[in-house]
Amino acid sequence: MSHGGSTDTAEPQRWIVVGGGVGGLLAARRLAAAGHDVTLMEADDHVGGRISRVTVDGLPLDAGAESFATRGGHVAALLSELGLADSIVHPERRPAWVVTPDAAYPLPAAGWLGVPTSALARDLRRAIGWRGIARILGDRVRPVRDVDDSTSLGELVRDRLGERAAERLVAPVVQGIYSRPLDDIALGDIAPGLGAEVTRRGGLMRAAAARRAASPAGSAVQGLAGGMASLIDALAADARSRGVTIALDTPVGALENAHGAWKVWTGAEEHRADGVVLAVPRPVVSALVPHVAWAEDRQVAIVTLVLDAPELDSAPRGTGVLAVGNVSGAKALTHSTAKWRWLADRTEGRHVVRLSYGIDNARDASEHALADASALLGVALKEAQVRDIERVQWADSAPAAVEDREPVRGLHLVGSAAGLSGIAAIVAADAASGLGEAGSG
Repeated sequence: MSHGGSTDTAEPQRWIVVGGGVGGLLAARRLAAAGHDVTLMEADDHVGGRISRVTVDGLPLDAGAESFATRGGHVAALLSELGLADSIVHPERRPAWVVTPDAAYPLPAAGWLGVPTSALARDLRRAIGWRGIARILGDRVRPVRDVDDSTSLGELVRDRLGERAAERLVAPVVQGIYSRPLDDIALGDIAPGLGAEVTRRGGLMRAAAARRAASPAGSAVQGLAGGMASLIDALAADARSRGVTIALDTPVGALENAHGAWKVWTGAEEHRADGVVLAVPRPVVSALVPHVAWAEDRQVAIVTLVLDAPELDSAPRGTGVLAVGNVSGAKALTHSTAKWRWLADRTEGRHVVRLSYGIDNARDASEHALADASALLGVALKEAQVRDIERVQWADSAPAAVEDREPVRGLHLVGSAAGLSGIAAIVAADAASGLGEAGSG
C-alpha cells in the first residue's frame, strides 16, 4: 500500500471491511490473521459478490465467475491452503469458437490472448486465411519502435499483425475478458511490463510466445468441482475461524474520516474504526468517498439457460463462443456442460448455457437469450426446450486500475474498488499487500 500513511506498529486495531466478495473476504482474513479486530459488512444476504450461486432448474450454478486464470499460481496456492486442492478441475479439451456475421471458426489453439504464437497452424489459416498469415509474418522481421505500457493494444496489434488478425483473433478474446474495445486497453492494463517485453523480444508474437511458455502447464484456466462459489464458502469459514465478524444485510451508507479515525454509518447506526477496506464496485466507492473514485457505468449481465437440447450433445461450437460484430446481442457464450465434465455428470442430459452481455444489451438480455444462443451455437433452439432461465447483473464490469490503493490514510482499496478484474488478479494483489502488518497502515 502506498500514500505514505503507514504506521510502524502492528498493535491490534479496529477494522471495517465493506463488501463481502472475494477481495473483501481475503482482506478480512488477512487483517484478522495479523491480530486485528475485523468486521466485514455486506449489503446482500450472502457473501460472494460476483462469485456466488444461482439456482436454475434446481441446479446450483455459478452466477458469475466459473473459472480462474492459472497464471502466477496464486489461486491454486490459496485453494490448497483452504483444503480445496483436490477439487481443482481442468476444462474439457475442446476449442472455443469465434462467430462473425459471415464466418464461424475455432479459435487457434496456439496463442496468448488471441495473439498467435505459431504462424503456420491449420486452425490459424482457417481463421484469417493465407493473406492474414502473410501479414502477421511481418511481425517477425520488422523492428519494434516506441512501445511501452501506455501503448494501445489495438494500435499495436493492427500495426504488427494487421486488421484481420486484430478483428478475428485478438479483439474477441480480449473484449470477452475486459469488456472494453481493443483500442481502449493499454498494454499495461493486461500485464505491467508487457510493452518493454514486446520491445526486448523484437515483436508481439515472440512476446506472446514467451508469456504462453511462462504459464503453468495445462489449461490457462481451471475451475472447482461444484463451482467457484465453493471458494467463497471456504474463505468465509476461514475468516470466521480467525475471528472475523461477518454482518450480512448491512449496507454502508456513508464514511467519514475524523482526526485519523473513521466513522462508518449503516442506516442510523454509527461504527468507529481505525481503518477501512473498501471491496465494492467503483460506483459504490464513488458514492461513499467521491474524492477518491469516479463512477464508471459499465454493466454486465449473465443469463443462464438450462435446456433439453440433444442437438448440443456433440458440442457443435466447443466450450463456447466469442461474438464479433452484430451477430448476437451477447458478447460471449459458454457451453458450460461441454466445458466442465463435473457439471455434465450432474445435469442428467440437460445442457447449461451462459450468455454474457455488455452495457448496451444488459437490460433486455433475458428476452433475447434464446435467439442469441441459437445464433452463436449454430443450432435453432426452440422455446419449448428451455427448462429454466435466470439473469444476474452487476455494475462496474471492467474497472480501470487505480494508481494508489491507499488514497487516504487508513482507507484501503481492494478488488474491483482497486480496479482489479478477475480472481487471479485479486488473489495475487492480496498476497502482495501486507495489509494489517507492521508498516502497512
